[in-house]
Amino acid sequence: MREQAVSLAFSTYRANRLLFLGVDEQANPSLKLHERLFDRPMGLFVAGESIWMAARCQLWRLDNLLAPGELHEGGDRLYVPAVSYTTGDVNAHELVLGPDGQPIFVNTAFSCLAGIAPGCSFAPTWQPPFISELAGDDRCHLNGLALKDGIPTWATACGGSGDPSAWRNNRNGGGVLIHIPSGELAATGLSMPHSPRWHGGKLWLLNSGTGELGCIEDGQFQALCALPGFARGLAFVGGCAVVGLSKLRSPQFTGLPLEERLNDGANPGGCCGLRVIDLASGEILHSLDLPEPVDELFDVVLLPGVRQPRALGLQGEEIDCLVKIPERPELLHVRPMAPSGKPHRGPSVRPFGLPEPSAAEIGRGQAAAATPYAAGPAAYGTTNTAAAPDTPIRYQRVFHLTPENLAPYSPLTFPSLAPGSAALARIQGELLGLSAMANGVMVALAVAERRADGGASLLSLLVEPAWRRRGIGTGLLARLMLFIAKEGIAPLGLRYQHSPEIGATFEPILARLGWSSPRTDFLLLEGQSPQLAAIDWADRHPIAAPYQLRPWSELSDQQLAQAASLDAPPELQPPVDTRGLEPSICVALLHHEELVGWLIAHRTGPSSLRYSSLFVAPAHRGRARALALLSEGFRRQHAAAIPTARAAIDHRNTAMLRLLKRHLGKHLSSIGRSRFSQAPPPQSSSSLAPELPPPKPSPDS
Repeated sequence: MREQAVSLAFSTYRANRLLFLGVDEQANPSLKLHERLFDRPMGLFVAGESIWMAARCQLWRLDNLLAPGELHEGGDRLYVPAVSYTTGDVNAHELVLGPDGQPIFVNTAFSCLAGIAPGCSFAPTWQPPFISELAGDDRCHLNGLALKDGIPTWATACGGSGDPSAWRNNRNGGGVLIHIPSGELAATGLSMPHSPRWHGGKLWLLNSGTGELGCIEDGQFQALCALPGFARGLAFVGGCAVVGLSKLRSPQFTGLPLEERLNDGANPGGCCGLRVIDLASGEILHSLDLPEPVDELFDVVLLPGVRQPRALGLQGEEIDCLVKIPERPELLHVRPMAPSGKPHRGPSVRPFGLPEPSAAEIGRGQAAAATPYAAGPAAYGTTNTAAAPDTPIRYQRVFHLTPENLAPYSPLTFPSLAPGSAALARIQGELLGLSAMANGVMVALAVAERRADGGASLLSLLVEPAWRRRGIGTGLLARLMLFIAKEGIAPLGLRYQHSPEIGATFEPILARLGWSSPRTDFLLLEGQSPQLAAIDWADRHPIAAPYQLRPWSELSDQQLAQAASLDAPPELQPPVDTRGLEPSICVALLHHEELVGWLIAHRTGPSSLRYSSLFVAPAHRGRARALALLSEGFRRQHAAAIPTARAAIDHRNTAMLRLLKRHLGKHLSSIGRSRFSQAPPPQSSSSLAPELPPPKPSPDS
């Protein structure tokens, strides 16, 4: 950076930060990292002394307020938010300035390029020829834009279809490069391409799904090098490329060739940071890895002639107090900054453009993860909207829903997906959300999880109490079924804990929509340790030589390997991953030092645990050894001051069902039922559409 006289700016939308990397020229020259908080910053573009940035609902222009040679707190540039255009939550990705100096941005939600115009949120200027209509449903995930001679010339998209969200099902080879003036496909067969750039007479881009930097030659992608992360953000300087990398945290990054390559290497999760690559050899010359909470980058730009950039954010008093006026090189203070915060009294107002804090991050005083776009933050939780009988209901997708940004929607989830809930912690796949809107406010929400096996599970469905008994729940689930079927996801299933309320309200909806009759697949047991520890099975049936109990953590590798040779069902096999095990309770039953049984428990919270597996080999089930083993676990739990115990019994496990009926049931505080149902095959679900009342016409319905 010193040799090339440049600094860097880069964005991370998951951590809501605009970051600057410069050089501190003090006694020990070093890198200087500076960050400012914005709401979901993505695309960046440098124009003279200004930086343009696409964010959640705005396009921002940050202007430098320092004159040549002037410093502010050691920085030779001070970028300050100066202009903002409100676009709405359209998932804007990259942006550039056109020949007229006006911003042009990639409007990903509406699959088009767009500019700004008075009286409009945006003005569409171009869309791929395979996009038949302007609709906010992310049809091809248009994301990148390249200039040639100052004119928008190429765009990248993750898919080449006009069907809503069709790109999600063809991420490995469905990506395309589009020549904007002609509308022709300049390259196909790409894997989630990003960041097209014209440089040195070549069109470069990042084939993000394979983690490669390369260029397009004769309509084909020619890789220069493979990188250790999901690549987005590309800039050039001094015969080198600067590339941004992200870790494979998002479900959208899974199932890609890059993931397979990284899993075979030393860093399965990938890296988040910057790489400087020699364009002549493809060699990585420099690396910078970033710490948490930053785990992804979107864009990176060069700041020529800048040594140490700084910026003012939207919070703090500096942006209120510092001003710059013409013909005065220095910055002025309109008033002194208060020594202990704002001088006025009363509640603080959160500046527009900052991310909404989550409950957990409020406690840490940090910024929140971005909230999903579509349905907006004002639509969270319980509403005061009048539930008039004739109020039209509009059904709308909730895009880019993740476990991290689900928190504001959690009041509209049942079972609860609130932060810290066990249900939220179990989520591993991509989330699919569908909302019901009344007068612009969310009144119902359905959330499904796309599983790795190609199917999906309905996680949550809730209608606000004031809006129930209007068919909204049925309409919401039916439309979710149609959407999932159109995505090629099958089957769609549901597992839930039965209760009289669910039986009376929810199961009729499943029946109306043709779901299979719910069947009980697990019994859900709960007990309290004082009552369980008082059971005398261990006294009545003591475990004596040649049998002995030993802590699971003290078994040898040879003894652990013996578990595979026992006749235990797959669901009762001891876990290979020992994370979450409660060591004080997990015990092995040995016979002449050979493993013949076990009791495994997982810690599920500060005051609870789950008994995950109880097994004794058939040849050793005499003298009630399973009861003694379980009784020993209860006593250890009570000694560890863990009050609540839970377990689930598969309806096919006849031995445990007999144990429950004869011995255990009377000692428990509750016995519930987990039930399972499955949606009809996709081809039959399409017949539901004519029976549903049509939603109110809307561009984004």
